[in-house]
Amino acid sequence: MSSDKDDVKGPEKAPVSGKTVETDEDPTLIDEGPSPADKESGEQAGTAEAETGKVPEDRDASDGSEAVGSSEPPEEYTATAVPAEGGDGGDGGDGSDDDTASAVPEDEPEDEEDDEEPEEGEGTQMSLLDHLGELRSRLSRAFIAVAVGMVACYSFAGQMFDILMQPMVDVFQKQAAATAPLLTPEFYQQFGAVFEKILSANGFNHPEQMQIFLAALQKALMAVAREGHFQYTYPAEAFFAHIKISIVAGIFLVSPYVFAQIWGFIAPGLYSHERKLMVPMALFSGMFFTGGALFGYFQVFPYAFDFFAGFSNEGIQFVPKLNEYLSFCLKLLFAFGLVFELPLFIFFLARMGMASSTGLRKKRKYAILFAFVLSAVLTPPDPFTQCLMAGPLIVLYEVGIWVAYFFGKKEKRHLKKQAEAEAKAQADLDDVAPEGETEDGEETP
Repeated sequence: MSSDKDDVKGPEKAPVSGKTVETDEDPTLIDEGPSPADKESGEQAGTAEAETGKVPEDRDASDGSEAVGSSEPPEEYTATAVPAEGGDGGDGGDGSDDDTASAVPEDEPEDEEDDEEPEEGEGTQMSLLDHLGELRSRLSRAFIAVAVGMVACYSFAGQMFDILMQPMVDVFQKQAAATAPLLTPEFYQQFGAVFEKILSANGFNHPEQMQIFLAALQKALMAVAREGHFQYTYPAEAFFAHIKISIVAGIFLVSPYVFAQIWGFIAPGLYSHERKLMVPMALFSGMFFTGGALFGYFQVFPYAFDFFAGFSNEGIQFVPKLNEYLSFCLKLLFAFGLVFELPLFIFFLARMGMASSTGLRKKRKYAILFAFVLSAVLTPPDPFTQCLMAGPLIVLYEVGIWVAYFFGKKEKRHLKKQAEAEAKAQADLDDVAPEGETEDGEETP
């Protein structure tokens, strides 16, 4: 704005300290442009500001010129602009950004919170893709372990096949002995002696081969009396039966490692003291899984097969198909193995504070109903095997109640001990004077 404007009529507004005031007189407007002396003083002030890092109080933050009519900052003044290092301190007094660049104080600490990464499992957050990637990695390791276990067990597939068939073979022999008793060994001895005398009287002189003949006859008659065998109609059915048995045996063999992968997938959401239980939980999970399968084989299979084979008579003959019988056995083995994981599952929930013995007792009737529903899903559609599984499941639930009582985090005695410990700690803190004060309550210098 030029300073030689004259003959301006009416009220005029002059900038004073960042404000506008009205004047009734007709004087020459206040010159807004800096004089050469002001420019020189501005350059000197800018040099001093660059050296000292300070700005005079009477210096305007916007254009670097002195405020008119007041030595204090105006009301609109909000912050002091510090010129950038190496600036000329308001060259020409035009208030450019180069003259008023802010400088960060040297003693301001840097934000180090972004550099600190939280400990794994405590405060870490994983996206959905991270969870899916972790799940894929865990499943891949488990499948590789099962494949290794299958290869290791394939050499013993024949022996394991005979072991799985044995419960049904025993049922066949039991029923055959009840309906048509087997010939006793004394019968074969007497029959052999009489038959040998008759043949010797007729000129038959091979007594050493008579024993071989009688042993073969006894074996053949016993096989006929047994009346129990398996059949298969698909040519490769027996081969695939050995493959299935090898896979199942491999799963049971590497079950601790498989459960370790499952617990490892859950571990990132737990605290550090909870993650310490992962290795024992994996080992006990494998033991309980195998124990449940053994319980099903030795305790359930004999009664279940005896019950099912009891419906055969002269008009209906029970001849089990190999593939169907094997699927039935493997399904029951897996079902009982999973059911026996219930106490460990309750132990985990109790240690997490998500279950208590009192709550489990209150929900006992719902647990019994759930036991029969789960047994109906896991076992074949018959009430006998359903009851054979529901019974142990209910017993295991009762065992889980006692497990929660002894190891639960929300039990009354544990809560009482925790409250006593907290009260004792609070009392110890009250006995100690607060930091920065003396025992009389006076602040320390």
